[in-house]
Amino acid sequence: MTENFRGSLSAVKRILLFLLLTAPAALAALGAAGAVPASVPGSREHIVYFEGTAQELEVYKIRGRLDGPTMMILGGVQGDEPGGFLSADLYVDTALKRGNLIIVPRANFKSIINFDRGSDGDMNRKFGDNVVLGDPDLGRVRIIKNLMAESDVFLNLHDGSGFFRNHWESDQANPSRYGQCLIADAETYVNSRGEELKLGQTARKAVEIVNRDIPDEAYKFRFANHDTLSPQSRHKDQRHSATFYALTQLGIPAYGIETSKQLPSLEMKIHQHNLAVNAFMELYGLELEQPRINLDPPELHFLVLSVNGGTRIAVEAGQKVFLSEGDTLEVLYVGANYTRGISVDVLNFGTLNDLKVPLKITRPTSILARKDNLLCGKIEVDFFPAGEARGHPLASAPALRPPAGGGAGFLPEAGSLPGVPPSLSSAGDSASAAGASDAPTASAAGASDAPSVPSPGTPRVTGTIGPPPPAPPGEAPQKKGRGFLLEIDGVPYELPAGETLKLNSEAKVRLVDFLNGEDLPQGTVLNLRGFVGRRGDATGNDKGTLLDGAKDLIPRFAVRREGRVLYRLGAENGPELLYAGYLDFQAPVLRSVTFELNGVEKTLPLAGRWKLAPGTRVRLKKVDLEGDLPLESPRFTLGGRPVSADLPQTLVMPDIAVSLAVFSGGILTGKVVLHP
Repeated sequence: MTENFRGSLSAVKRILLFLLLTAPAALAALGAAGAVPASVPGSREHIVYFEGTAQELEVYKIRGRLDGPTMMILGGVQGDEPGGFLSADLYVDTALKRGNLIIVPRANFKSIINFDRGSDGDMNRKFGDNVVLGDPDLGRVRIIKNLMAESDVFLNLHDGSGFFRNHWESDQANPSRYGQCLIADAETYVNSRGEELKLGQTARKAVEIVNRDIPDEAYKFRFANHDTLSPQSRHKDQRHSATFYALTQLGIPAYGIETSKQLPSLEMKIHQHNLAVNAFMELYGLELEQPRINLDPPELHFLVLSVNGGTRIAVEAGQKVFLSEGDTLEVLYVGANYTRGISVDVLNFGTLNDLKVPLKITRPTSILARKDNLLCGKIEVDFFPAGEARGHPLASAPALRPPAGGGAGFLPEAGSLPGVPPSLSSAGDSASAAGASDAPTASAAGASDAPSVPSPGTPRVTGTIGPPPPAPPGEAPQKKGRGFLLEIDGVPYELPAGETLKLNSEAKVRLVDFLNGEDLPQGTVLNLRGFVGRRGDATGNDKGTLLDGAKDLIPRFAVRREGRVLYRLGAENGPELLYAGYLDFQAPVLRSVTFELNGVEKTLPLAGRWKLAPGTRVRLKKVDLEGDLPLESPRFTLGGRPVSADLPQTLVMPDIAVSLAVFSGGILTGKVVLHP
């Protein structure tokens, strides 16, 4: 291995690399924002390719204070494997004593946002000579290959199914599974420089190091030699993978790190990825500190917006923005409790990632902010009522006044909002979110009345919604009296054929049976597209299985009709669809919050505002979600600080504006604002 930051590159290679990264034409073609690789000990560099698109690729280069080999860490090449890309993300914040890191936490950002394996096909099968010109992943694959060429060792982080075992133990633990193993493409490999790479020996040493910190025998790692070059290999498809390219084309040791998707928590997956990465660092001579795991729920604080290229303004999460039809809206900055993995989607305009993209708004919409595939928060965009246009700070006019009833806040004084880059605000053009000063506040639990939340037996369902989406050509007509028997959060529910059931995105659904199915043809199965109930069952029969709406659905198999994302539940006999119903999983959205002051109730809608004198004690009585969905595992924060989840409870109004944020499970449903 080399002992410097790609010191083994020839002078010609270094010159070519310098030209590639600095030539304006090359930068324009790649969409890069950055400079030449860092060369100063202890320095770090952040490069962004394809910025502001769903294909955005962020690269981090960290140089140690002392010379050592360069290790590349790749995460997120498959977007539904968060243990890998969240572990890689942690190493961005590390400092190195010895050696160097090249980190690509999110190789396939589009698939991460969609939380699927590959929105444009499996990216980890596009590193061979099989990729066609025009493939959406091709540009990023080329960049990653160039980064590999700067490296001395390559790690590819994944979450795999089940538990790898050398011999068959069960359906979830056998040689065909990938979870809890370190993978190499050969036991040993001699590269073009005549160096013998002892991959198996090194991986077994790493396994030994990792397993010291894994007490549960079932979760210990093993080494898996895919023997990819062999004609008898069961993994010939890996010849198009990133690790195979790094090994055979660049002659550097390359390993896949696979934690199991069946581990009991995301935190455990991340931690065990960290153990494996650290073990390889130890074996290859890199020294660093263990990064911190951060799994706080993502929360949007504000967006910095610009309309028609004019005034910049910060709009707090949950507020409404008013525009005139045809205005150009641009989201300049996202203020959230995370800074990486952030995307913005202006619904029905632009692409999956509209950050820093000017868009002409021709109808009301919503701006969704996401951290990876998780919703941080949203802001509604509407048009001015008749006669109100051009009187709002988000309209390009001299008069700066919010319309009656609220909307985005604006303060014309100099200064900037905490966390906003200086380039986004200046004297006379500052950004300020109404109620953004969420400082600590006092709160006290109220009387011990029964909480205003549904009883445990209440299913997370609002009933059927209609009219049903139009049936596709060839779908059988639905007969009255036919349908599906389900259990939703343990409660029986009947879904008539042809209708659609609206569910909380975290609901748990058991597919019990088909109603009145005595005369159905023999061999008819109950199949939910986008859900794998029994792995290895070729019939697709999901009868009797339980699905968790929060994690078991595969979005690419969903049906998209009339702006809704639906999962088809079908009674199928071979290729023939006899009857169909649809499940519509939706994230909970706050409708209103009800308070009581001096015996009088006041209800605030989503993003509503209420002026209260400092020190006022007000009772929080009730929270309602859109569609009458129940509030599951409720959590509240006031000014960013947790308060009791019991209802009713008493809150004390501080002397600054604060937001009351309402969470259902791990999802932020919305906020209301209390201000003095």
